[in-house]
Amino acid sequence: MESLNRQYKRNENFVFRRIEAETILVPIQDNVGDLGCIYNLNEVGAFVWEQLDGEKRLQDIKDMILDAFDTSSHDAEADLRSFIGQLRQIDAVLPVDGESEEKD
Repeated sequence: MESLNRQYKRNENFVFRRIEAETILVPIQDNVGDLGCIYNLNEVGAFVWEQLDGEKRLQDIKDMILDAFDTSSHDAEADLRSFIGQLRQIDAVLPVDGESEEKD
């Protein structure tokens, strides 16, 4: 489970685009988008992606979710942890160096 004290940054090998009502992530390999691996983000996922600057802790992002969306603290935390885990599985985010593996 992801610690809320961790910081992550976006992998520069992913392109984030808003196209009309859709928000997508596309992995880039050899300067070409891998169109077989397009990831569609919902509104909250897109919001989280934009916050992953390598400076904000996951706790900070959770607090921002609570300010911006109508959700409970429990749901915001569970969804954030799950989403970060999914982003890590596809290598879309990278932990910021020097962060401990501390678990909440």
